[in-house]
Amino acid sequence: MKLTYECLTCTTKQIIKVATMCTDDTLIQEKIIKKLFKELSEITFEESAPYLGRKINKYINNELNIVDPYEKIKEDCNTLADELCNELKLEQLIKDSQSSIDTACRLAIAGNIIDFSAHDNISDEQIKNIIKNCLSETIYGSTAQELLKYANISKKILYLGDNSGEIVFDKLLINELPKEKITYIVKKEPIVNDATMKDAFDVRMTDLVRVIDNGSDAQGTIFSLCSKEFIKEFEEADLIISKGQANYETLNDIKDKKIFYLFKAKCAPVANYAKCKVGSLVMMEN
Repeated sequence: MKLTYECLTCTTKQIIKVATMCTDDTLIQEKIIKKLFKELSEITFEESAPYLGRKINKYINNELNIVDPYEKIKEDCNTLADELCNELKLEQLIKDSQSSIDTACRLAIAGNIIDFSAHDNISDEQIKNIIKNCLSETIYGSTAQELLKYANISKKILYLGDNSGEIVFDKLLINELPKEKITYIVKKEPIVNDATMKDAFDVRMTDLVRVIDNGSDAQGTIFSLCSKEFIKEFEEADLIISKGQANYETLNDIKDKKIFYLFKAKCAPVANYAKCKVGSLVMMEN
């Protein structure tokens, strides 16, 4: 999925947000913002939003000599997600539901709302309400039963993770799938609030399934930036479970692989491309 004009609004906000978050020096902030706005003026609209986002974040990190400006935010997101799962008794909720796979899918998709690159400010109470509402909302696209059917007949499954915090909700869905077939994918290097191997260890995903990184430091899955090991794993997999908008934006043109995209449509360009409404819970087959 290529950039749209509307993507530039989010990109502009992201530039200002990260620049002001990483330094209090207004002269450095202005230097970063001017440089990146100049970069925006030279884009071709042939790249994807995640590819552009990588360029922006790498420039800011290099300029300020920062490895991971979102490190504390990611730790807080993982803690918050754990607390919400315990407070709302989500594991028991899944067990008690009429369809455990359907409920687990809904909760995994709802967990996609824990995204501080897409939301400036989202309260714990708002997240709780989204989680509760997801149980009765319509899921756009396919069904959890279809996902489970393909998971059961597949020999090898790749589960492409998205954000910190959200990774905790992914565990709820993985527990309803044939875990022995699943390899969970994180990013090799920090990029915004995407989950890395550190997050996988912190939330004990590594105790549940095999976890590897994709060799990349970009949101989504951009094959030109991924490792040969990951690409081989992707090619060998019978089923790909793809979480989050960025993975959808970077993989939606693939037609020769069974992919289920699970995400919450957070912006108009993605919603329009997926032919759903903004805010929809989406589970689409490619």
